[in-house]
Amino acid sequence: MSKLRLPLKQGLREPVDEATLSRMWQGIDARFPRPRWRRRVELVAAPLALAAVAAVVLFLRHDAGPLRLASGAAITATDAPAAGVGLSLSDGSYIALGAGARLEPLESSGSTFIAIVARGSASFDVRPGGPRRWQIECGLATVEVVGTHFDVERSPGRLRVAVARGQVLVRGERVPDRVRRLGAGEALEITDATAAAPAAAAATDKPAVAEQSEAGDPDVAGTTPEIDVDPAKGSLAPASAWRDLARHGQHREAFAALGAQGLRREARRLGVADLFALADVARLSGHPADAVAPLERIVTHFASDAQAPLAAFALGRLELDSLGRPARAIAALNRALALGAPLSLREDVRARLVEAHVRAGDQAAARSAADAYQREFPDGRHTKAITSLLARP
Repeated sequence: MSKLRLPLKQGLREPVDEATLSRMWQGIDARFPRPRWRRRVELVAAPLALAAVAAVVLFLRHDAGPLRLASGAAITATDAPAAGVGLSLSDGSYIALGAGARLEPLESSGSTFIAIVARGSASFDVRPGGPRRWQIECGLATVEVVGTHFDVERSPGRLRVAVARGQVLVRGERVPDRVRRLGAGEALEITDATAAAPAAAAATDKPAVAEQSEAGDPDVAGTTPEIDVDPAKGSLAPASAWRDLARHGQHREAFAALGAQGLRREARRLGVADLFALADVARLSGHPADAVAPLERIVTHFASDAQAPLAAFALGRLELDSLGRPARAIAALNRALALGAPLSLREDVRARLVEAHVRAGDQAAARSAADAYQREFPDGRHTKAITSLLARP
């Protein structure tokens, strides 16, 4: 049994009114006569006893804090090893990640849990009737759920969602009519020709043209599969090998297969899903500066894509946290807002804007950004952190 963490009085609620309590005890007395002195004592004690029981029940059902692991630790970005990994959560839900899959939490509160399946397969067993709305971002679509068991499988240019129990809503630009409800036993597969074409071209010996969303893109040219030297083995390997390595969480090996020059070349011709994968390869292999180009290309060349605001936000965090360039972070974060960052991201974007202005040494701009945050999120979860930032000398 979990420990009681909050003061018991926070869960205290009146379960019924006095009139109802009186009728209840009169009925009990009629069936089980008691001496008058005992009836008087019971009538006085009954409301207190019922209130105490209600307080305990309400408290045990109360879960106002963020969703955590069953151990009590925070949920952090997780890269599954070759054997996969299972995550038991504090609300009784369970997430199973397949080999090489990556899960990144975006928001966790008493009412919402939002995460990204950045790659690979994941199985979600969400406790029915829980207090939180779950939203799983999968690149080509978003899966919304309250309580169910469903699987997602994400690869470059492809997403498959299958429901084993309950129902989910799948939303996205590439979903028929932009939204589809899936019930138990139903599945939906979504493909992106923009991302799939380069992968297909690299898998054959025939020239192919990588499709892009902008006609006449000067970076697009007919190519044959390119060959790079694998530094680790000193042998020739297809440039597409990085995808399989990245899919299995071998980011250092994927970067070595590409090299910095190969990564920049790939970033000029791939679609959104692969660009995110390239950014992960660079960032998770210890080369954050090389992750900038893929993210910038999503923001500039695929601005109409639903994932463009997420790319701009990721770029802002990268510039601020890994590269220490607050001015560039400010530009990226403002771009995320301009691209229409969804509500699940906007609070974090605005909070990071305050931090970026503070780190850039512009207190006036930081206070203006803080005011914008407060207007949009008057009870925001970052309010204390922002106040602390502004108080720094």
